[in-house]
This record gives sequence, structure tokens and C-alpha cells, in this order.
Amino acid sequence: MSDLKRAAFYYANYGWPVVPLHSIKRDGGCTCERAGCGSPGKHPRTRYGVKDASRDTVELSRWWQAWPNANVGIVTGERAGIVALDIDPRHDGDKSLAELVREHGELPATVEALTGGGGRHLVFKHPGGVVHNRSNLRPGIDVRGDAGYIVAPPSAHASGGQYRWREGHGPHEMTPAEMPAWLLTLVTRGNLEDINADAPPAQVSAMSAAIMNERARRALAAMRKLRVDDHKDGSRRLFAAAAIGVRFGLDTDTALVTIREYLNSAPTPWKYDDADILRRLHDAERTCIRGEALNNEQARCAAPPGAVAPNTPAPEAFRPFPVDALPGHVRAFVESVAVATGTDVAFAALAVLVVIAGCIGNRVAVLVKSGWIEPAVLWGMLVGRSGTTKSPVLKLVTRALIDLFKAERRAFDDAMKEYTREVERYNVRLAEWKKSQRDGPPTDPPNEPERPTERRLLVSDITVEKLGELLEQNPLGLLLVRDELAAWIGAFDRYASGGKGSDQPAWLSMYDAAPVTIDRKSGKGNYFVERAAVSVLGSIQPGTLARSFGTAEREAGLLARVLVAYPPDRPALWTEAALPDDVAAEWRKLLEALLALPPAVDEHGGPRPRFIPIGQEAKALWIEWHDRHARELVDIVDDDLRAFYAKLKGACARIALLFTCVEVAAGGDAVAYISADAMRRAIAVVEWFKHEGRRMYAVLGETEEDRARRQLIEWIERRGGAVTARELTHSLQQYRGRTDAAKADLDALAMAGYGTWEHPAPGPKGGRPAPRFVLAASDAITKTPAGASATTGFGDGDALSGSACAEDDGGDWGGEYDGQPGHAGSAAGRTDRAGHRIAGPRGPAAVSAAIDDDG
Repeated sequence: MSDLKRAAFYYANYGWPVVPLHSIKRDGGCTCERAGCGSPGKHPRTRYGVKDASRDTVELSRWWQAWPNANVGIVTGERAGIVALDIDPRHDGDKSLAELVREHGELPATVEALTGGGGRHLVFKHPGGVVHNRSNLRPGIDVRGDAGYIVAPPSAHASGGQYRWREGHGPHEMTPAEMPAWLLTLVTRGNLEDINADAPPAQVSAMSAAIMNERARRALAAMRKLRVDDHKDGSRRLFAAAAIGVRFGLDTDTALVTIREYLNSAPTPWKYDDADILRRLHDAERTCIRGEALNNEQARCAAPPGAVAPNTPAPEAFRPFPVDALPGHVRAFVESVAVATGTDVAFAALAVLVVIAGCIGNRVAVLVKSGWIEPAVLWGMLVGRSGTTKSPVLKLVTRALIDLFKAERRAFDDAMKEYTREVERYNVRLAEWKKSQRDGPPTDPPNEPERPTERRLLVSDITVEKLGELLEQNPLGLLLVRDELAAWIGAFDRYASGGKGSDQPAWLSMYDAAPVTIDRKSGKGNYFVERAAVSVLGSIQPGTLARSFGTAEREAGLLARVLVAYPPDRPALWTEAALPDDVAAEWRKLLEALLALPPAVDEHGGPRPRFIPIGQEAKALWIEWHDRHARELVDIVDDDLRAFYAKLKGACARIALLFTCVEVAAGGDAVAYISADAMRRAIAVVEWFKHEGRRMYAVLGETEEDRARRQLIEWIERRGGAVTARELTHSLQQYRGRTDAAKADLDALAMAGYGTWEHPAPGPKGGRPAPRFVLAASDAITKTPAGASATTGFGDGDALSGSACAEDDGGDWGGEYDGQPGHAGSAAGRTDRAGHRIAGPRGPAAVSAAIDDDG
């Protein structure tokens, strides 16, 4: 692990959100390649800059995997609990600070960094409330507070030097100090008119009290803006006020006085003694530190450095599937299925990949290197709640196979009829032969007719014993399709005496097309299949998924082998669209061509896969991706997610094999090697599955409270991002007749930073419009309309992207960064603080690159 990446991990664990910054090139320029960049090595690499800052180790690993030499930025403000001063000697910063110290007293020892350009960075504890970024507070002194960030050691400076912590003053040696009263006043008010340089300690104490009173005044104003439908005892109102007191950094005595004044001035005064208020203050402070009611690292409470919230981070926002990474005919079919069913293209894309793998089966396999062979086997799972039209997707994608199956069944029935007639004729010949053996010379008996075997590809509700029989008869492999995959998992122990999971080892072998021996339950021997290749496709509901894939299934790696598509819920609106006949015909033609791919022949005359090597150009792409992915995997802490990442290596090679087979199937050519184009497409698709897997495992780690909160946010998003409490009671069953509960839950979202209350002005006819809760917005990812795809670089469209290069004011600190106006990043849409999508504008500006380039 590089020093820069290690430092980023350290700061994140310390409690400081981190963002990757551009690097310094050998010639001293910036890696942004922008002519005349005014802040080389100091501005964010990510699209949304400081808004992307994170403490998530998976995200950090992904960033420094993509940009190993990225400088490290630390977010300042309430998110990190720090405020920083930039002392720039080039603009007389040292002189300005010395004058302030002479006039008002020494600064306390605090965390301090030395820049490569000769400057100093002094890091203090955030005082609570709002601290704005300020440039040139005094000549050569800048302030970085809320929504700001700093360049941190061991980043490289354009001068050729390196940022480093001053000896004895690093965050590993001390914690940020409280700002003295005079500095706090300067930082928060911008002037020191009321400060007497010769003030005695008592006057300084009075001044500190005045500052605390200013915070209390602002906190009281915030409390009076609360809209809480409370219980009869006022407990919700008290907790809300206590949380605001904690947020504004009030000391205990000031908080007691402020909360008491608020409660007494409420429409319905509530009487609490000091012990009650202290208990609620303690609860609010503990909640802020844990992040239970807040959104993890974006919490409004400034958690102490080193306090890392133990609850699971909110799931990442859904990314559009890179449909343009699919080969042409496949892409057209996927998009048509999505339009016909009114579903996200991710469902059809995953289903199509698994069906293609099932059709190829044991005909070919990819030779990654000597001793490493990956078969054409995939397991896929469409995840969605009831009513998300997963079943119609499965039906359309497999309809061609059903037609082929029916044709094979008719041929098999005809063969069985002929076989029955042959058996009758054989029995006659056998009787005649037996009679001839009594009187004549010995002769050979007649040949018994061979029973025909049914060519099968599709199977559904099947025991592993029957599966073994079918695999012996169909050595090229099978495709299991189940509308409800929970039944597939539940059948593992249907006839097993050994308890749940008795069939599990056999299924794990089938994922790798490995040898399988299956004992017959009747005790009549066993089935042996040398290459048991079975692809699996089905759907499942999120709650069922968590219950079905229990500890045993996860520890065995069963869930890790399954690719998932879990797009956000969307209304299943009526559509007259249907799957075009020509598109369906091309899809069937492709499947027939894949089923006709010739396998190799083993030494016994039976079929075996032809081993396809990776082409030279594709190998270079594969090695670069493989090593990058391997470095990401090493840094993953969660065992389940780590197991999933580990299986993606093989999945990438398998999907590249599928795309190569699709390339040549239409022309009837033999598959010679994995092409670079197929590998490039496969990497794009697997990167999407990687992100989708992270989302799914985050959902699996949610508490009931987390899940209810996420589902409420998603519901509000689908309504356009705003709702009144009354609309909530009319729309969701759990709030029917419970306006107070609806209001309380929306208040909880507001306190957690997911949104705010807006109070519309009266209309022309007067009246008092109901307050509306509006989800908080940040420029993040955008929606892709049903059936449409985002530009990925494989098609002919122009990819839109936001610029990540912003000039600061020339100091050693990054400025506030909100993205460049006019780019897709700022115009395309918005998400709430948890990364959940909110409907944004439609049209060209709402389309962003769908293939993630790891940053």
C-alpha cells in the first residue's frame, strides 16, 4: 500500500472524511492537464469534489487504485469537527499571525502541518454552529471551515517539497485544540473590535460567555423553527431541542437554560426538571456520536476525532447499467425488453447474460492461463419487491428457449413412440431367438434398441438427483430458471437427511463446471458428471434474499457466486409497447447459433469444452484490470463483500468469453481467442456488477430502522422529492390516520440531514399552505429513462461529464468546491445526503457516463 493511500485510510479512521486530489507531474504541472492550472495538485479528482469525500474504506481503495499518486484532501467543517488556518508567508501570513498573538495572547499547541511551499496549517477543533470559509482574513491568513478542505501530508507540493506534520504536532501525537476566544471571534465574526488586547482573564471569560451566548441565540432560533407533532408528554420536542443544542456546541449550563427557555415559550409549555433535560442532552450527544439518527459521515453533529459510527453506511446510489457495453444485437434486445416491460435495463441485461451462458455451457471455456480455466457458467438474480415486473422480464428473455424446448420435446415424443415400436419388435425377435436356441446352434441375441435421450437445456423445479440424471444425458450443460430463487435454495435439503445445505456442495461444483458425484436416494448407485455446468437465473424479493442466504450459504460462498441487479423501484405503468417480432427473431437466431457452437472431443469420443485463450491485446487489458481489482480486494474488511469481489475475477473472464462467442456466432466462425473488444466490454459490465454488489451487501447489513428510513426516502423521491405529512397519511398504509407519526418521521429525516421543511407563502386567496418536506439535494448521479441507456463510450453518443478542475485562490488549501456550473454534473439531477436519487431535469443534460472508470 502506498504512503498516500495509507495516509488516506488513517485520516478516515481518525474521523476525517477524505477526497482524492490531483497530483504533481514531474515537470511541476498538474495532472488535470489544464493549461495554466492555478492550483496544481490541490483540487479534487472526483466529479463532485468535496461532496464526494468519504470515510468508507472501499471507496478510498477504489480511488487510490485508480489514482495511486493522488494527493490527499481532508474535509474541514462540521463533518470532520475541525477548522483550519492557512498561514502563507508569501503574503505576510507569518507577520499577520505574530501581530495577532502579540495583541491577544499565544495560541494553544494544536495539530500543525508544514506545507512544501513554506506555509503552515493550524488545525483547531470546530466550535459548533456555522464557520464559513474565508480568504485573506488577515494578510496571508485564510480560514477553511464548513464545505472546505485542506491538502494533507504526505501530499506533494508543486515546489517539489512535501506536506508533513510538524514534529510533535501530528494527529497521531495530539488532538486539535479549542480556539481561544479572540480567534473564535475573528473566525466567526471577521473582526475583533470588542477585544481589548490587555484584557484580564475575567474579561476574556466574559467574552467567551458572550460567544457562547451568541451560539445559544442561534440555537434557540433553530429550536423555534421546529415543527414537531409531539406526544402528550412533549418528549419528541425535548429530544429535538437537545439535538440542536448538541449541534451548536452548547456547554451543559448554556444548553439547560436555552432548552428551558424554548420549552417555556412553546405553544403548549412543558415542565421538565434539569435531570430530564440532562438525560435528553446525553441521549442526543450519544446519538450524534454514534450517527444513529444521522447520515453517517455527513452527520450534522461534529463527532470527536476518532469516533467512527459503527452502523452500516447507507447503500450507494444506483448506477445505470452500461448497456452500450453489450454487443449490438444483444443491446437491442435488452433495450426492447426493458421498454416492453417498463423495467430498468439492468434486469434484462443480467437475464440475457445468464441465458447466453446457459446456451454455451460446456461447448467452450476460457483458458486464462495454464491451470486456470473458467467455464461459460453464470448465476444471476433479479432483486426487487413484489410488483416490480421481474417475471415478465424472465418470460421474454427465455421465451425463445421455451419454443426450442417444445420443438425438442416434440421430437423426443416422436422418438419415444418409435422406440416403443422398436421395443415391441425387439421382444418378438427376442422370443424367436430364445426358441431357436433350444433346437438350433447358438447364435447372438438380437440387438436391444437404444432408448432415446431428451435434449434439454431448461430446467426448473428439480431435485439434485434428477439434475444428475439430466446432466449425464446432456453433458453440454443446463440452465435453471426459477421465478422465485428462494425455492431453489430451499430445495437444497428437501430430500436430504443431513440437514439444510446437503445439496449445496454439488451446486457449488456446478458453478465451476467441476466433477460431481450424486448418490441416488434409492441406493441404486450414483450419477457421475465430469463437467457439471449449470447456469442459474431467477428473481427474489429483498427481504427474502436476506432470509434465504443465511450464514451457512454465505460462509460457503453461495451468495458470492451470484450476480445481482437491484434497481430502485419504479411504478409498473401501463404500456402498449411489445417486443418487436424482428428483435425477438434475431434473439432466437443468436441462441440457436450459440447452441450450435461445436465442442471439442475427449479421448473417449465424448464432448468437452474447447479451451479459448485470451488474445494478446485482451491480455494486457485483463492484467491491468485484474491487478487493480486485486488491490481493491485486499483492503475490503467485510467478509461477505470480499468473497463476492473474489469471484468477480472469474466472472470477468466468463463474460468476456460470452461476448466473444456472440461476436462469432452469427458468422458461424470458430471461436479462436478472447478479443480485446470483448474484454473491454466485459470489464465495463463487471465494474457495474461490482458497484451493484456493494449496494446489495450494504442493504443486507441494514437494520430495520435503516431499511424503513431508506424506503421512505425512496418513496419521497418517486413523488418528485417533496411531500407533506398529510400526503404521507393518504398514501402509505402505515401512516393512515397517524399524522403525528408521519410528521415525526419526516422531522427525524430533517434532523438527520436528509432534507428540510419548507413553508410556502399564502396564495392569492390567502390561507396557510401546509409545510412540505423537501429532500436535500446534491449533484450526484442521474436517472436513465426506462429503455434508454446512458452514453458509455461504446456507442456513437457523446459522453457528458462534469469538470473536476477548479482553481482556488492560490493558497495551500483547496477552496469550497461545488463542481463547475453548466456541466452535466451540476445540471443533471440531485440526490439526498444518503446518495439516494431525486428526480432531476430530463433531456441531454440528464445523461451522464454510465461506465464507471473508477473515479
